Amino acid sequence: MDILPVQKLRQLDNLAKELGLSERLLIENASSNLFETINKLGLGKNALVVAGRGNNGADVLSCARKLCSRGYRVKVVALEEKPLGPEGEFQKSLLEKIKIPIHSISDSNTKELRPLLKESDFVLEGILGIGAKGALSSFLHKVIVLINEAGKKIVSCDIPSGLSPDEGISLGGAIKADYTVSFIAAKPGFFKNEGQKLCGEIFVVDIGISKNILENL
Repeated sequence: MDILPVQKLRQLDNLAKELGLSERLLIENASSNLFETINKLGLGKNALVVAGRGNNGADVLSCARKLCSRGYRVKVVALEEKPLGPEGEFQKSLLEKIKIPIHSISDSNTKELRPLLKESDFVLEGILGIGAKGALSSFLHKVIVLINEAGKKIVSCDIPSGLSPDEGISLGGAIKADYTVSFIAAKPGFFKNEGQKLCGEIFVVDIGISKNILENL
């Protein structure tokens, strides 16, 4: 399994954009591969998708649409401690147009996450990505604890939220995933320190262009 640090992953991602693959197209490509992986796992048909404000959130919101299109019963949680980024807002607007239920969760109504978790067969989470730094906010810590304690299968998008990608250290709390679907390559932190216990089974998928092609360029 190929392993690349964050700095190298960012270089490859930027190179893909220089080739003409926009951020939105890369999100669509990545989420399609994320969906295909989930669809093969047989986790049940009731999906709860939990999205943070960054592009990992956009990835799972895009994947929610694809799950719904293939017969999954999907509920979506948008974590709105801060406003969603532009790609997340775009993906959310698409979901609203096709009538997928979206629940906005902030610090004032975190408890509303409990029944949503109870009704789900599995959770797809994209709360934090490889750019996360510093200790978790108390809100995100509460959300991560609720997800971990729900007893549902958890699929993490790119990296278990709250895990340092290079060092494998928890940022004060982290998702304990059953499956991690990592884009381009695995991260060094998957195999260090706490990462060894948090990632579960690891799958690596591309973003519409392979690591090898990008590196050869």
